[in-house]
Amino acid sequence: ILIAINLVPLHPMKSLQKNRVILLGAAIADAAARPLHWIYDAQKLNKLTAGMTNPEFWPNSESPFYNLPTGSNSAYFDLTLVMLRSLQKNSGLFDPKIFMEHVLSHFGQNTAYEKAFQERKLNYRPEVREKGWPAPINGPWRHGLVTTMLENYHRTGEIPVGPDNADEIDGFCAALPVWLYSKPENRIASSKTALKMVAGGDLCESHASAFFQLLDLALSGEQYPIHQLVRNPNKYGLSEQITEEIEQVISASEIAHVDFVEKVGKACRYSGTFQGALHAVLQATSYEEGVRLAILAGGCNCSRAVQVGCLLGAIHGEEKIPTKWIEATHSAAEIQSITGKLSNKLASQAA
Repeated sequence: ILIAINLVPLHPMKSLQKNRVILLGAAIADAAARPLHWIYDAQKLNKLTAGMTNPEFWPNSESPFYNLPTGSNSAYFDLTLVMLRSLQKNSGLFDPKIFMEHVLSHFGQNTAYEKAFQERKLNYRPEVREKGWPAPINGPWRHGLVTTMLENYHRTGEIPVGPDNADEIDGFCAALPVWLYSKPENRIASSKTALKMVAGGDLCESHASAFFQLLDLALSGEQYPIHQLVRNPNKYGLSEQITEEIEQVISASEIAHVDFVEKVGKACRYSGTFQGALHAVLQATSYEEGVRLAILAGGCNCSRAVQVGCLLGAIHGEEKIPTKWIEATHSAAEIQSITGKLSNKLASQAA
């Protein structure tokens, strides 16, 4: 359940500038992890990266599922970027219809996502699977929740609501820019609507809410937002489940990150992706270290990297993100452009 937080308000421009580092931090971490995405075989990943301390932006796409050029984002951050574009189209205001239009133009018919999806359906036919694991498809991998959005929209012509039993992180990715750019009085309702277009149900909502609160704490200057959040579960409206999950992460802070992620789950599903991301943030002394921990834990490292990147970006600031990482991320220039325009627009409205 999305809960309001009473924090000391930042100056409008300062707050909007911090919004940029959250989005950049997420995009860069996701792109850094993307070439090694979805490698669940720990031995394979260890052999591939043996002796390497900098697995980010791996030069070759090694994902067993799909191929993209290094520097590209996965579908996780692409959802965030599509939402950001829709906000720019509407002067920073979230409009479900405009977001759906952008979803269609980016993920729907006549797009790289649809072309790759059709190739994937051919590759995964039973007669092909009988011969062994299919070769990676060429192009981006469209997630099931996005495909469901498209199918529901085409079937009904109405703004869709995601499955109640969804447990993936896609809804958080879509709602993140809405949370950042909505006015305080609208942010809870708007971000909830955005999230539920992709993923309905309380599981995704409660985890997204907790993470938004972590970001708000970091934006307010809190250097240890995870500890601060769990110290005051009632104040922040945390459910018993979320509180226990965070406490488990803190109690395991000395356990090797790879081992912890293996224990809680490597997939994009809650609660594993949430706990794995927080564990990397706790162990990291820098933005780079947190992203590298997320990458080397394997599995769906992109879903964890998005969370790690945005929270460590908020904690450490944009100046701590390596310039060469920014330059290596294909979406970075567009993010900087859109967030700059939104900041100018919203700051002038607040003046």
